Amino acid sequence: MGKNKLFSVFVLSALLLGLLVMVLSNAAAPVSAQGGNTHEIVFTIPVGKEGVQYEGENVPEMLTWGPKAFTVAPDRSFWIADTVGNRLLHYSSKGDLLGMIYLEGHVVGAGDLEVAASDILVLSQAAMPPKVVRLALDGTVLASYELPKGLRLEDGLSGIALGDQGEVLVEREGGAYVSQLVDARGKMAPAPLDGYVHAGQLYTARPADMTAEDTTRGYITAGDRRIEVAVTNSLGGLRLLGVNPDGSFYVIAEEVVVSGTIQVDQTVRHYDAAGELLGLARVPLAEQYTDVEQGLVVGPDGAVYALITRPDRVEVQRLRFSKELKSILPAAPVEMSVQSEGRVIAPLACRSRDDMINTASGYVTNMKYLSATNTDGTCAGRGKPRYIGGAGTYSSVAYDWNGWDTVSGYNGYMYPNTYQAGDINTAGWESCSRGTDCSGLVSRAWDLSSKKDTYGLNNVSWKLSSTSDLLRGDIMNRAGTHVVLFLSFGPNGIYDYESTTDWSYDRVVCVYRSWGLLSGYEPRRYNDVC
Repeated sequence: MGKNKLFSVFVLSALLLGLLVMVLSNAAAPVSAQGGNTHEIVFTIPVGKEGVQYEGENVPEMLTWGPKAFTVAPDRSFWIADTVGNRLLHYSSKGDLLGMIYLEGHVVGAGDLEVAASDILVLSQAAMPPKVVRLALDGTVLASYELPKGLRLEDGLSGIALGDQGEVLVEREGGAYVSQLVDARGKMAPAPLDGYVHAGQLYTARPADMTAEDTTRGYITAGDRRIEVAVTNSLGGLRLLGVNPDGSFYVIAEEVVVSGTIQVDQTVRHYDAAGELLGLARVPLAEQYTDVEQGLVVGPDGAVYALITRPDRVEVQRLRFSKELKSILPAAPVEMSVQSEGRVIAPLACRSRDDMINTASGYVTNMKYLSATNTDGTCAGRGKPRYIGGAGTYSSVAYDWNGWDTVSGYNGYMYPNTYQAGDINTAGWESCSRGTDCSGLVSRAWDLSSKKDTYGLNNVSWKLSSTSDLLRGDIMNRAGTHVVLFLSFGPNGIYDYESTTDWSYDRVVCVYRSWGLLSGYEPRRYNDVC
């Protein structure tokens, strides 16, 4: 072989090797989680009709939201709840799109999903009332199970799970409470459970009590073992993620601190069957473009996967674990008394906390008959709320961008009058639709003389220095985006009142929110609270 031919073969081999390295790098590119592990990108998904969809982008006073859940099937393929598009996306383990299932007419607000060998379970979280829909793998509806009272939004509904024998489980308050909804034979059989059972072992997780003096400690039980978990700041969240066949298991921990805004460090802890800590992985929560409540899952291969949203794509990442992680949270500021930042003496014309909560509750419990004109009449530019079907009696008050109707005012605009219920189109405000948006709800709860947007609410309130200061009627505010009215603490999060299109609720709701969904919000108090 001549020298020129040998050189050509060498160059060609080098080019092929370089191309191979590039392909492998793109297929499993590493990505650094802030202050912690370098995770592996398994594949990426485009944003848009051919992939995952977002809503509320670049709209003032609107929360941008997108996919709410994903899971890994027994065959190692991935399923994603494209909640905005009201469909399920099915991908191979390499990221090839295998198919789409459209949920129109069956599901409102796909909040969680589980996939077994032969069927799919989808939580229709925004339906009235919520339900679990069982689908065949081709999308055929096999059954629908309405959630009974005690397992609904106002009760802390946060997800679904599958039991060891294929039972359908309902999770409340991030899995702090678990109930069976459907037994292994597919029959409705609601019953509270003590926790999750795997191979005869009972698993539970309890974060710190956020109303207690010490909020830094929680614990996990795995069979007869009790495992203490401690953090530097508040341990706001602690919940079981999954159990492997070898008995090892994963737990999600959320450490919370207020430093200007609420900041959350979400990590996954891996324990062996004996309860010894094997490793930790940090979830890049601060990098998420939109909140993904069910964004972590344990695959059949025993690995943990995360769904990470970006403005132009969505990444499926495989988490990598380390023996230890450095803290990324700022030191908690020295707590100041509320009086030092606010009013020492309540004004004569003050607003009581009971009045705040009673006003907000009145929106949720409202019942009003809507005619066909109210639901589907002509109203140029209006977007119909997704929970509304045809004429009928509906609870709550519909979301209306830039609206701030009182309950009685909203009811008066409906039947026998001819205004439309709600408007989720944020291109502009239409006088033919009625309802309230997020800041409109708070403005009414605080009995303000005029509607404030989320920036304006900052002008009539002051910032709290700690989550432990929160009381009924305070707010969590992300100026320019969204605001919620605080009701109470719960394990792994809070209960609040809010008017939102998130999850396709499209109305005023009383819901549970995990701390991870509150990252970036400011806890604030009304200046004229009694």
